Amino acid sequence: MWSAQDALVLKWLALSIEHQLPQHEACMHLRGRGVRRSLQEAAEKLKTGQYRFVHRTDIRGYYAHIRKPQIIALVNRWVTDPVHRQLIEQYVYYSVERGGEIHTPVCGIPRSCALSPLIGGSLLYHIDQHFREMKPEDVFYVRYMDDFLLLTRTRWQLRRGIAQLAEYLELSGFERHPEKTQTGRLESGFDWLGLWFGPDGITPSPRALRNHHDRCLRLFEQARKRGASEEEARLRVQRYRERWVLLVINERRMI
Repeated sequence: MWSAQDALVLKWLALSIEHQLPQHEACMHLRGRGVRRSLQEAAEKLKTGQYRFVHRTDIRGYYAHIRKPQIIALVNRWVTDPVHRQLIEQYVYYSVERGGEIHTPVCGIPRSCALSPLIGGSLLYHIDQHFREMKPEDVFYVRYMDDFLLLTRTRWQLRRGIAQLAEYLELSGFERHPEKTQTGRLESGFDWLGLWFGPDGITPSPRALRNHHDRCLRLFEQARKRGASEEEARLRVQRYRERWVLLVINERRMI
């Protein structure tokens, strides 16, 4: 939805303010951290054997339900340069064309933008801060954008953590995604960032396997629509599968 010029300005803006907005060490999707580090940290905590319960969830339609005044308040508190503030306001109150009519969405920010992960991460800083202030021997917490992982020693700590997280999200106008929420004992296993942490070790999660299968079907159909023979389409899918398997193997080795 952004022109090349707009995308360049937004990238420059993200680089200019990334050290001004609050970034908690528990938020793993920001630069210098990433999926691998989050997986490693979760695996290390599990090896201690001190946790017994897990809650994993994410926010339903996070980007689409962000309240614009929340972003403006965040920016006015942390960003001092008036030019940066003005550009962010233009980014927040973007317009879209639908059915020949142009309007400004009441809520939400665009997903495909260099600035959005930074804004999305900073808006939930207070949640990161709250859970990381708990005793680490009782509660482990980590977040990847709007994906949350909570490990606790006791069932009471789990219930309290779930209630507190739900309260924080409700106050900001969010809700947990019921189909992506998992709660229970650690021995039952859990899905975190595409890997399944279970009693038999770490393997690709059922959700990741379904997504991989769907991706293979789409690649085959796209290749056929573009004129590729059936053999050429299958070869393209095979190459993708080989890359995917190598990626999974490398992630497991790093953990």
